[in-house]
Amino acid sequence: MMKLIATIAVFILSTTAFSQITTSLSVNQPSSTLSEWAGNNSTIVYVADKAPAAGGTQQVIIKSEIRTADGTPVAVNDLGKAQVYALSAGTRIFYAKDVVPVENMQFSGHYKTTLEKTGQLPSGSYQLTVQLVEPGTFMPLTPVLTRIFNLATPQLPYLITPLNNDSLNSRKAETSIIFRWTPLVPRTQELPYYRIQVFEILPYQQPMQALRGNQPLLDQTLRGQTQYVWRPQLSFSTDSTSKRFIWTVQTLDAAGQPFIRTAGNGESRSAPFVFMVARGGVR
Repeated sequence: MMKLIATIAVFILSTTAFSQITTSLSVNQPSSTLSEWAGNNSTIVYVADKAPAAGGTQQVIIKSEIRTADGTPVAVNDLGKAQVYALSAGTRIFYAKDVVPVENMQFSGHYKTTLEKTGQLPSGSYQLTVQLVEPGTFMPLTPVLTRIFNLATPQLPYLITPLNNDSLNSRKAETSIIFRWTPLVPRTQELPYYRIQVFEILPYQQPMQALRGNQPLLDQTLRGQTQYVWRPQLSFSTDSTSKRFIWTVQTLDAAGQPFIRTAGNGESRSAPFVFMVARGGVR
């Protein structure tokens, strides 16, 4: 009998709490790089509306959890360390930095390893659940809200021109060579940096040997731009033999680090192209 009374009391308290605070949740195209969530207020918007009739101030903490679409645990907010918020009558808006505080999230298994190495979560479909609970007791104060979201692995730039194995006219090349590439996709909150490098391939070298072992003839970093006009100040038209070059674009973040640390050799380089400069080249 006493157990039944206690259960009814908890039910009444929970129902009353639910009627005092209403919530809504939206998740809008998060980046796979978790550090970017906190800087974009549109990524996660969690709204709590406390009824004026409730009176007083209600202390709450945000219980949040990330799982894959099939329910595999990814991360959970450590409630013992969670920040306590005071809700007064009216509307309070929380953002990603509040709902998913990265420094307070406990990540599971290989998700933790991947995040530590790359700062990113693997591409795929995820679900975010959020609920307000009471500090200390963690008694639910609002219903659980769930939103599904997808993470797409960024695609590095693809080189456009000069084409792979292209042949450039020597006299035109002495004046300028135009390099073009596709942008990083999907777009990120901050513009990425593109580092374009050109290496000469010596007669006894394979292209990748030149890329790895030679000093670059061109080494230029651009923010957000996907085209560069190189004025090489080299004399190609007087050369008796053709010259070969290899070029690539490295994508960097705002800190100057490779944008995708797990791509290929971990340098976030596009697949390199080789081009030739020869007297009477087709372009």
